[in-house]
Amino acid sequence: MEYLKEKPLQLAYEFDFVHDGQRVFRQMLKAESNPGTVVSIAGQAEKFSERFAPLSAIGCTLLDNEQTMYVEKNQNLQNLLHDLTLCAPAALEEADYLFLSSEMNYGSIKEIFRNVKRGTYADPQESATLLILCDQITGEQRIELTGPGIKDTLEVPVTLYIKNLIRIRQEIRMEYPLGIELFLVTPQGDLMCVPRLCKMAE
Repeated sequence: MEYLKEKPLQLAYEFDFVHDGQRVFRQMLKAESNPGTVVSIAGQAEKFSERFAPLSAIGCTLLDNEQTMYVEKNQNLQNLLHDLTLCAPAALEEADYLFLSSEMNYGSIKEIFRNVKRGTYADPQESATLLILCDQITGEQRIELTGPGIKDTLEVPVTLYIKNLIRIRQEIRMEYPLGIELFLVTPQGDLMCVPRLCKMAE
């Protein structure tokens, strides 16, 4: 009896949850440990085809069925992340990770910052992580960051949009050690982190 040869499995996405996920996670840790430094996850993001591919790569790295997520006005991204990670959608106020796949207006951003989890004094690490897809990160606006991971101050060239995001986060006046983790990523896979305890000099 002649056995049928097995056909190679055709995957909708080529993202490897082990190897690609580890690379993305290491780059995110590098960005978080070095605030204001731009790193790249382009090689892993290109495993997805959509404009929000870097968010897909990050989601597949961070999410699982024990996490919760909030995706702002992008049903395709929400469905993809749920299908690939089994992560459940949650309300803005309850989600562990928030995904914004476009540069929203400042009023909407302010409402998001006001309503997301900020952690508690007993468990400040229980704050939300906000991931925003931006057209670009590096720009002509010079800001000075201070906080953990920075010796004295660090001057970073960013776009006006990113400068205003950081300013809006600071206007919420979250008391130490509460805060919101902020990751900024471009469609090309450039990634920068402004951790919850980092501040921009006024």
